[in-house]
Amino acid sequence: MQTYDFWSLLIFSLLLFGTAACGDTSDSNMENAQEELEDAGNEVADAFRSDQKEIKAELQQAQQDVNEEIEKLERNMEGASDEAKADMQEELAEMKQWSNELDQKMKAIGQTTKEGWENFKTNVSQTVNEIDRELSESNDE
Repeated sequence: MQTYDFWSLLIFSLLLFGTAACGDTSDSNMENAQEELEDAGNEVADAFRSDQKEIKAELQQAQQDVNEEIEKLERNMEGASDEAKADMQEELAEMKQWSNELDQKMKAIGQTTKEGWENFKTNVSQTVNEIDRELSESNDE
């Protein structure tokens, strides 16, 4: 909600300044401009919330996939040879690191502002793609 308020205020201020600078200060034009600004602010806020939901769903799915792989590795380690256990321990450590990274990204969703949102989305997508690729390769072995 803070993001919506900030962007609405910023856009409204810019619009108000632009209208005043042009010398057009009629009440109806100001009301129209304010309505358009509110509509634009609502659209931005809706798009932002939609993106947040999509990213959250991606993160939750990746977290579920990683947790399943961790459980699988832990089960397989029970009857594995010492050499195989060492390899599995490495992979398990990597999976746990990814799990922690995903947890941090989930927490960051609510704290990310609009300015950093695109970078955050890109970073999350890269992380999820890397995890998916690694899980796919690990399941192929």
